[in-house]
Amino acid sequence: MSAAAPIALRGGLLRVAARELGGLLRTPTGWLLAALVLALDALQLNGVAMGTERRPSAEVLELFLLNAAFVTEGLGALLAMRLRVDEREGDGALLLSAPLNERAVVLGRWLGALGYLALVTLLTLGLPALIFVHGKVSLGHVAAGYLGLLLVGALALSIGAAVASLARSALAAALGTAGTLGLLELGFYVARVTEPPWRMRLRDLAPVWGRFTSFRQGLLELSDVVFFVSLSYLGLLLAVRLLARRRDG
Repeated sequence: MSAAAPIALRGGLLRVAARELGGLLRTPTGWLLAALVLALDALQLNGVAMGTERRPSAEVLELFLLNAAFVTEGLGALLAMRLRVDEREGDGALLLSAPLNERAVVLGRWLGALGYLALVTLLTLGLPALIFVHGKVSLGHVAAGYLGLLLVGALALSIGAAVASLARSALAAALGTAGTLGLLELGFYVARVTEPPWRMRLRDLAPVWGRFTSFRQGLLELSDVVFFVSLSYLGLLLAVRLLARRRDG
């Protein structure tokens, strides 16, 4: 591989990412999804996290982050519809025919979608600020929680990229991603009726119910960070391999 190859890969990846992010920010769908996430998070904060019971502020924030993580998973599943590369459609045909390798296409679209998801997630930062008005929560708790939300989103999008590489339609990509995430979360409940050592293994496979627990409690556990990063990497690697097979076929 020549010295210019990594530079060309980086340039192509960033162009694809900018195109994907710009497409989401310019279309009504992108704004509609952002409004939907903000509305759901506002409703769950007011109706569920705060609710009618008097709770400590830290507990309110923890419950808000838990519900926000599920909203983030849902957003990732919906964005999987845009991660599908279809050679019969305009953008997909352009990407597959362009002088870009599979890594630039997959990582670029994933990075653009992650940038959009991060922007939407950060827009909800005003909601935890309401908790400050009614009580005391630490900025570290908020920071750890929002880092966890971004990691949940990155994992959901990487799973979406892999599923989208197999799906025959955008709707199938979204449903397949949601189903995969649902199965992982189901492991938390299956673990309750499972004997050790499978109990811990199944529980630890659940992104939100299992691994997100430390983040919503305001803690940073290295093992949980490694879990999200590793699974995101595996999902993207699978997506690259599947796209390469489609190109060769």
